[in-house]
Amino acid sequence: MGHPQEQGPRPRASTRKTRRTGLISIAIALTTTACLLSFTSSSSSSTTVHADSSFIDNMRKDPANVAAAAQNTSLLWGIYRPNLYFGTRPRLPDTLMTGLMWFGTQDYSGPDNIRHGCEERDGFEKYGWLKHDGRTFGTQELKDTRNNVELTTEFIKVPGGAHGGSWGARISGKPIRKGEPMSVSTIYYIGVDGEGQLKINSENYDVRAPIGGNAKELGDFDISVEQIKGKEQPTHYMGASIPPGSLWRAKEFAKEILTHKAQIMMQQGATDLLPQDLYIFPDQFYGGPNPNIVLIQMNYDSEFEASKILWIFEVKFNSKSSPNPVTTTVITSALAKAEDTFDERFENTFHLKQHGYSESMVDFAKATMSNLIGGIGYFHGSSIVDESPTYEDGQNDHLEGPVARRPSPSPHVTDPATLFSAVPSRSFFPRGFYWDEGFHQTLVGQWDNDLSLEVIKSWYDRQDKDGWIQREQILGEEARSRVPEQFQIQYPEHANPPTLLYAISGYLDRLSNLTNTFSVGAFGNAAQTQFSFDCAEGEEDVQNGRLSNKELAQQYLAELYPKLRTNYEWMRRTMQGGIREYGRTSRSRVEGYRWRGRTKTHTLTSGLDDYPRAEVPSVSELHVDLLSWIGFMSRNLERIATIVGEEDDAEEYADHYKAIVGNVDDLHWSEDNKAYCDVTMDELDENTHVCHKGYITLFPVLLGIVSPESKKLDYILDLMYDPSELWTPFGLRSLSASDEYFGTGENYWKGPIWININYLTLHALKTHYVEKGPYHEKASKIYNELRDNLIENIYKEYERTGFVWEQYNDKTGHGQRSHPFTGWTAMVVLIMQMGRA
Repeated sequence: MGHPQEQGPRPRASTRKTRRTGLISIAIALTTTACLLSFTSSSSSSTTVHADSSFIDNMRKDPANVAAAAQNTSLLWGIYRPNLYFGTRPRLPDTLMTGLMWFGTQDYSGPDNIRHGCEERDGFEKYGWLKHDGRTFGTQELKDTRNNVELTTEFIKVPGGAHGGSWGARISGKPIRKGEPMSVSTIYYIGVDGEGQLKINSENYDVRAPIGGNAKELGDFDISVEQIKGKEQPTHYMGASIPPGSLWRAKEFAKEILTHKAQIMMQQGATDLLPQDLYIFPDQFYGGPNPNIVLIQMNYDSEFEASKILWIFEVKFNSKSSPNPVTTTVITSALAKAEDTFDERFENTFHLKQHGYSESMVDFAKATMSNLIGGIGYFHGSSIVDESPTYEDGQNDHLEGPVARRPSPSPHVTDPATLFSAVPSRSFFPRGFYWDEGFHQTLVGQWDNDLSLEVIKSWYDRQDKDGWIQREQILGEEARSRVPEQFQIQYPEHANPPTLLYAISGYLDRLSNLTNTFSVGAFGNAAQTQFSFDCAEGEEDVQNGRLSNKELAQQYLAELYPKLRTNYEWMRRTMQGGIREYGRTSRSRVEGYRWRGRTKTHTLTSGLDDYPRAEVPSVSELHVDLLSWIGFMSRNLERIATIVGEEDDAEEYADHYKAIVGNVDDLHWSEDNKAYCDVTMDELDENTHVCHKGYITLFPVLLGIVSPESKKLDYILDLMYDPSELWTPFGLRSLSASDEYFGTGENYWKGPIWININYLTLHALKTHYVEKGPYHEKASKIYNELRDNLIENIYKEYERTGFVWEQYNDKTGHGQRSHPFTGWTAMVVLIMQMGRA
C-alpha cells in the first residue's frame, strides 16, 4: 500500500465550519472601518473626510467590504506609471493620466532626446525616489547630467470627497554644475485615455486657467499647471484629439509637433532662431473640437548661476467632490509634514539608527526602499498567450523551447486585464515579474502591510481557472513596446518560483508576532485585537488593518486560499517529474518535479536563466530547486489552511511536506559531491546527479527543508564559506568558481552575486540554523560575515555610482547590468534591519 501522500488529493470537505464572532469583536471591526473611511492624512492633519450617511449601515452589513473600499480610496491615485520619470494615474483602466517630459535647448538636438520614459541610455548621474510612502507622498531627485539640470519632483495627496481625494505635484530645477549654463524646456501633459473628457474651449483657451473635466469613477475635476518661480517667459501649449489607447505615445506626439513646426519656420526663413525659440508648441489644438490631451510647455535657462533652485511649477488636481482644495500653501505644508512623518515611521519600522547606522546609510536605506515603493504601478491591457497543445513527453524530445515543442503554435491576444505590482527596474524591466514580486512584497509588507496585500491579491486575480499565472506580465502596447518580440508570448505550462508565498509567509509571521498566537481558536478574542479606536490614527489603520484586526486578516486569507490551493495543485500537476519509471528509489513515488520550458542553455522558468543544468534537456530530469519550492509551498499552505479552518487540507499539506523532505535527500543528495544536485539519465540510461555547485545546491537550506541536525547542513555551510566555491568579500557568488561553466557564455547566473538569493541565505540561517543544532556556531559566523559584506558592498557601490544594481561582480564587488535595480536588491534594507546573530 502506498504512503498517504501517494494516493492523490483527499476529497475537499463539502461543508466548512463557521465561527461565531463576538459582539465586542464586531464593534472593533466596525470602529476599524469607520477609521479606515475617515482617515486623516499624515500630510494634512486639518483635513477630514466625511463618511456617507449610509456608512454605519454598510459597516454593520459587511465591515470587510467597507475596509476594502477604504483601501481603494486610499490607493486610488498615485505615481502609478513607474516606467516614466514622473507620471500620475488612478488605479483605473482607460482614464485620466498625466506625465512630465523635458529636453535640453542648449543645441538643436533637443527633440531627439526628450526625457519621458526611464532609459539607461539617457546617462543620468543619478535618479530615484529619496522618500516615498506608497500612499500619499514622494520626493524624487533626477540628475540629468547631459542637460546640466537637476530636477526634483514632489507629490502629495490631499484626502477628501468621494473619488480618492485630490493631489498636487511640485517640479523644480537647478543646474548640476556651477559655472555652466542650463537651458531646458519642460512639458507637462494631461490626457483622458478612455471614458471621460477634458472641458476645453479650444477657440478661447487660456493656458493659465485650470482645465476642467470628468472621467469614469473620478467624477468632475479640474487640473492646472502653474509656474511658481522662474524668469518670466511665455508658456506655450498644444492639444489634440488622439485615438483611445494612445496616450502613452505622448512623447512621440510632442516630438512630431515640435520638429514639424521647426521645419516650417525654417522654410519660412527663420534660420537664425535659437533652439529655445525654435522648438516651441504652436499654441493651438488639432484633430477636432474635443481634445483629449493637452501639453503645456515652459522654458527655463540660466547663465552661470550658482547651484540653487531656479524654477518651480506646480500641478494641482482638484476633485470637485472634495471640500479640501489643493493650493500652493497646502502643498508646502503637507509636504513638510509628510516628510517628517516618513522619517519617524521609517525609524519606527526598521530601527536603523537604533542599530547604529550613520545618517548617510539611513538615507541610503530610505532611498532604496522608496525606489521599490515608487516603482509600484497600475498596468492594464491585453497579453499574448499560446495555449496550443504541446508534444507529449517522450515525443520529439530533441525539440527545445516552447515554440518548437508545439506542433502548431497559435499565439493569440487575450482580453484586457489589470495588475497592481512593483517592477524590478523602472528603466529596464518596467513591468510585473512573478519571480521577483514575492521578494518585493517581502519588503513592502514590512513597511505597509495592507499595500502589500493589495499587490499580492492583484497577482492572484491574474490566475486562470487552472491555476496558472503568467510569469511575466506584459499588458498592453506600452508594455510590449519595451520587450523583444520573441519574449512577449506567455505559455501556460511555464511556471516560476512561487515567491508570492514567501511574502505571504512574512505576513503570517507578522500576524503571529502581533499577538503571539494566530490560530483558529484565537479569532473572536477582542482582548487580543490591538487596534486604535482613535480615527486620528486612521492612516496607520489603512496600512495595517488586515494585521491589527484579526477578523479582516482571516477574511483576506479565506478569500485568497482557494486560489493558493489551485495554484499549488497546478504546480504539482504541471511540473510533475518521473521517479519510478526511471528506476529511482525514494520514500515517495510522486514528489519529484522538473521545470518546463528548458533549452540546452537556459531554464528561464526557474528564474535562474542560464545557470547550468543537464547538458541535454530531458524529460527524465528532476530539479532540486523546484522540489524545494514546492515543499515550501506545502509547508506554508498548511499554516494558511489551519488558520482558515481547512483541517483536511492542512493534513494533506503536512503529508506532502514530509514526503518532500524525504525525497530531497533520497533523490537529490550526492554523497560523492557532498551537495544537493539535479538528477537526469545519462547516455547509458543510468541515473546520475548533475552537480553544478552554487545557488541551486543551496535551495534545500535556503527554504528551511534541511534539518539543523543534519550532517548535510555542515557540508552546505562549508560550500558557502569556501572562497574557491561560493564565498567572496561581497556576497555569495551564484556558481562555484571551481565549476567548468563559471563565468562563461552570457554569465548571468554563472558567478555574479544576486541579492535575492543572498537574502534567502541570511533569512534561512537566522530563522533555522544559528540557534539550533550542532552547526549553529558555524552558521552564526557565516551569517554575520555575509550580512556585513553585503551591506558594506551595496552601500559602497551606491555611494560610488549613485545606483543600486541588478547584480554585483564577484571579483570586484562592482554593480553591473541594469540600474537602478531597486527590485529585490532593495532587500538590503531588510538585511540591515536583521541585526547580527
